[in-house]
Amino acid sequence: MKKVRVTQKNIQFHDNIQIREIPRKESEPEILANDIDGQSSWDPNLINTDTFNTQSTQPKCIIIVMVVVGIILIAAIIGTIVGVTVADNSLTFNEACTVDSNQCISSQGLSCSNGFCSCSSPYSWNTATTSCTYLSYNQSCTASNQCDPSVDFTCTGTCTCSNSKVWNISTCVCPAGTFLNSSNLCQTAYTVNQSCTMGSNQCDSTKNLYCNNSRCQCDYTTKYWNINFQACKSRLNYTEMCVSDSDCLPTLICPTVPGVCNCSQFLPDLVCNCDNTKYYDSTTSQCVNRASYGGSCSVSANYTCLLTLYCNTGTCACPTSTTWVVANTACVASG
Repeated sequence: MKKVRVTQKNIQFHDNIQIREIPRKESEPEILANDIDGQSSWDPNLINTDTFNTQSTQPKCIIIVMVVVGIILIAAIIGTIVGVTVADNSLTFNEACTVDSNQCISSQGLSCSNGFCSCSSPYSWNTATTSCTYLSYNQSCTASNQCDPSVDFTCTGTCTCSNSKVWNISTCVCPAGTFLNSSNLCQTAYTVNQSCTMGSNQCDSTKNLYCNNSRCQCDYTTKYWNINFQACKSRLNYTEMCVSDSDCLPTLICPTVPGVCNCSQFLPDLVCNCDNTKYYDSTTSQCVNRASYGGSCSVSANYTCLLTLYCNTGTCACPTSTTWVVANTACVASG
């Protein structure tokens, strides 16, 4: 095998490095240099590092100052304009205002305490009246003093009536069947014949009772006390069932025996009827006196004459073979 020959060579190193300068602009600062082979070079031992700060900060500072001053001037101008245009008593509810100024409309109860026109506690804004007022029934509240103090309200999330009262159109009243007692509480009203204070509403109006002679009573001219309904009811007319005479309309009675007056109907007992000396006049809804002997009567209506008489062509007369006896107020057999 043939051997490979290696030829020895000498390697030389140069210890000088050429540095070429990139041409600079005229605005750039001078750079310290060493003349190496006629070329400028950077001195690595340069102490003044500000040499490389190629931009000036002075023009920027001037611009910033000018901008800030401009903003301040614009804000001052705007503030002056606003102060001039917003007059006193010109802003309404929820409009922006200057705190503690008089810009809000005072006649609406508004003031400026937080930068907006608002109502002072305990009042709230009422859109219907465009003013600050107390809250009314069923309006949302957080405290009872927000509710109208002229009405017996309490706050339960909304303004509601207190002391068991109920809302009635524009105020709180005791519910039906009760009255407001001296303790400002609603008390169960009194029933028939119980003692009461004259002129009061202590009697149960739902039963049509009122205080008469210091007793709870019905208006007996038109009503009676119905024991079944436990209330005052309109007095009963002819043929209606009754319990006592006071149940029936004036002039009518409540007989306990049947057939008291066949005038014009034969009626059972405990039914409003007329006394046997009267008959029922449907035109006046009353019992009227029957005519006596020789009196006027309704043809074909013998009941318009006293008993034993009959209506003879419009005049009350005795039947044949009888004679009128004044003492008996009746016709008696002749002979």
